Amino acid sequence: MKIGFTLKPNNGNILDFEKQLSHLEEIEAGSAEIPLYELDVISGKKIIKDELNLLNKTIQNSNLQFSIHGSMSVNLLDEEYLSDHLEVLRKEIEVCSALNVNILVTHFGHTPVEVSKNHQKYKDLINIQNEEYFKIAEVAKQNGVKLCIENIFPYTNLHFTALPSEVSKNISEINHPNARTTIDFSHAYINCNLRKKDLISELETMVPFTEHLHIHDSFGKFKTMDTYIFPEDITYGQGDIHLPLGWGDIPFETIFSTLNIKKDIFFNFELTHRYKKYYSQNIKKAKKLIALIQ
Repeated sequence: MKIGFTLKPNNGNILDFEKQLSHLEEIEAGSAEIPLYELDVISGKKIIKDELNLLNKTIQNSNLQFSIHGSMSVNLLDEEYLSDHLEVLRKEIEVCSALNVNILVTHFGHTPVEVSKNHQKYKDLINIQNEEYFKIAEVAKQNGVKLCIENIFPYTNLHFTALPSEVSKNISEINHPNARTTIDFSHAYINCNLRKKDLISELETMVPFTEHLHIHDSFGKFKTMDTYIFPEDITYGQGDIHLPLGWGDIPFETIFSTLNIKKDIFFNFELTHRYKKYYSQNIKKAKKLIALIQ
């Protein structure tokens, strides 16, 4: 399994990746996720060649394997801006192809709660999303890229999004080899707790389609209390707080000893640089979890 970390540019500066990549190699990581959403490689839905070339030059001498996380705002359940989201997704596939990166992480759609309560309307939106995912997966296939569609959680109490089992059901219906999934364990934990669903059985449905993992700990607690600054969410243990393994209470040992996760996929830590001093420790913990897989 390709254990690695999401790269973190300061103010979109690609040159920051040089030292980060060297550090990841030093601690014997095997991969890195490029956060395209934090870069200026795409501007006005056009690829900026200078930025793309700089990114290519920065990563080409690394021994790490790479995945790319596309724009978090891409939302194929958004009727009003659907064409914009699709155009951005196509450009992100182009970027992957140009960099010879074959994994593009993108988010499953979300919609207002009121829309989700109109069952026919929500079903229609899901059908549109599935049709568009199939067409985009065809584009991805032509470019040697797999879409790894990530389960998310409602970012606010005004939003609704699919559980892991609903994501996997739709991936099955899309039925395209280039439409796969990314499991985000914290997202799943929060959404399952909100919807009173069993985490393990929900995750189990996604495993057959999964090519990429997002690993970070949390307490599975939807944020309901206002805080002054983000670190206070960590203090109170609420929200998607991206903690090192063992700091929250996601049952990772149960997950990895129960689920038949493939061993040749990306095991990507989404940790900020506030936890850089724990990167090596988390690689060791990752190896112990991988050893639990049957």
